Amino acid sequence: MAKLSEILRERGYVHQFSSKKLEEITDAGTRTVYLGIDPTADSLHVGSLMGLLVLRHFLEAGHTVIILTGGGTGMIGDPGGKSEERNLLDEETVARNTTAVARQIRQIFGRSDFIEENNATWLSKLDLLSFLRDVGKHFTVNAMIKKDIVSERLKKESPISYTEFSYSLLQAYDFAHLNEVHNCDIQVGGSDQWSNIIAGVEFIRRTQDTEAYALTWPLLVNKSTGKKFGKSEAGAVWLDSAKTSVFDFYQFWFNVEDEIVQECLLKMTLLSMKEIEAVMVMQKRDKGERHAQRLLARAVTALVHGNEEAERAEAVSSVLFGGASVADLSDAEQLELQKSAPTLTVGVGENIIDVLMFSQLAKSKREARQFLVGNAVSLNGQPVDDESYSIEEKDFLGRVAILRRGKKNLCVLVQK
Repeated sequence: MAKLSEILRERGYVHQFSSKKLEEITDAGTRTVYLGIDPTADSLHVGSLMGLLVLRHFLEAGHTVIILTGGGTGMIGDPGGKSEERNLLDEETVARNTTAVARQIRQIFGRSDFIEENNATWLSKLDLLSFLRDVGKHFTVNAMIKKDIVSERLKKESPISYTEFSYSLLQAYDFAHLNEVHNCDIQVGGSDQWSNIIAGVEFIRRTQDTEAYALTWPLLVNKSTGKKFGKSEAGAVWLDSAKTSVFDFYQFWFNVEDEIVQECLLKMTLLSMKEIEAVMVMQKRDKGERHAQRLLARAVTALVHGNEEAERAEAVSSVLFGGASVADLSDAEQLELQKSAPTLTVGVGENIIDVLMFSQLAKSKREARQFLVGNAVSLNGQPVDDESYSIEEKDFLGRVAILRRGKKNLCVLVQK
């Protein structure tokens, strides 16, 4: 069986670590590792997936994992990447968000044997004078303003309050608290968290005379925009199906660029190296078939939403974009089809020109006739070129039909 250090390197999860060798952190006996998550929403988004999969590998290697909800630090906010301070969250909102996020984490881990903590438990009890005396004295302003997450804000002359400035002290205190209570000796996070994490490592060494470690993974970046991976044109892609539908979630992964699809397969799935290597060979042979994207979409959707939902999203996608027949869909998949694409309720006998207009596939009757004459219209994959054609009973497979204009424009017709 491969060592954890080998798995993390192989999948590209290693950016920086504070020991001389990675093996000292990952392979030298059982350790306790934690990841902090601020409960600013009642769902995680896809940008959180990589970190959770790193932790799953730690769990499967026999280490103890702590998920720390930032009920305290979430009210302040990490200054990195922010142009303004966050709104304060009340305790009820934090509790609700924490419960929702924990449920998603259990789904990703495939198990419940991890420790859940909320730093509001101890941060809310801190005395200001004691904190300044016992914690603040170990940090110099000189070093703090050199941190990337602070210096970037200062360079841009963006205001940064003392509240945000103190974030790294609170995060260091969290690490020290978990070290004392749970013997936690590793903190992990994205590469943009390195300075905050290393502050905790140094604080533990100075105050508790023990060794702790930092490990970060590289951020996944959209090659075309240079921005953090995890957003679509509609905004953040959430793990909660009420915020991002399962179909839209599937499509997000299916539309990943060729340049990063292999990286996503490595970092965002649990697929074996052999499976990834095999699909990349197929991808190189015929990029048009998008073999790698299809496998990626299926694997990540199954990981987050379960196999049944992933299969349903894949089936609907195949009908809308892959040439599969509506007849192949189950009743549940037909309902998903109606939720996932533009729809129009039509009755038997309605003229095709009117249907093209009402479905907004044509702007006028004249344009509709042009599309028909130009062989641009199809119904359930069959060409329609007769402007006198009327919708028939047999056109509906189940209660739906797919009307297309060209390859990309379509409408799901639902029988009255």
